[in-house]
Amino acid sequence: MPFMEDILLPFKSNGFSLLELLFALAILSFGLTALLQTHHIAAGSLKSTQERYHALLLAQEWMDAALVSEKKNNQIDKVYRSNVLYAISRKVVQSANDCVKIIIDVQWRTFHLSIDSCYPDF
Repeated sequence: MPFMEDILLPFKSNGFSLLELLFALAILSFGLTALLQTHHIAAGSLKSTQERYHALLLAQEWMDAALVSEKKNNQIDKVYRSNVLYAISRKVVQSANDCVKIIIDVQWRTFHLSIDSCYPDF
């Protein structure tokens, strides 16, 4: 008389079936795709942050140079750093309350950064 186990499972499996392997591979591929997309987004964010950092450093350098050299003129230049071309402009404007306003604009790709300060007339 056959056992109940032999009737329900006529053959014993020592491994995984092909269907189980296909499902496991599908789940693994979806997981890896999501992980790679996350890595791509993080790399793009890092590059954007580095570009903003370089733009801020350039703006600060130009602001310091304007104060040290006491140049009261406007100036425009282009600087190439870290494979990015930055367009920098400095505007010096006489303000109403006896101070000089220095405006530094930095543009790169589609981004724009502007800093300004008001200093006593020099």
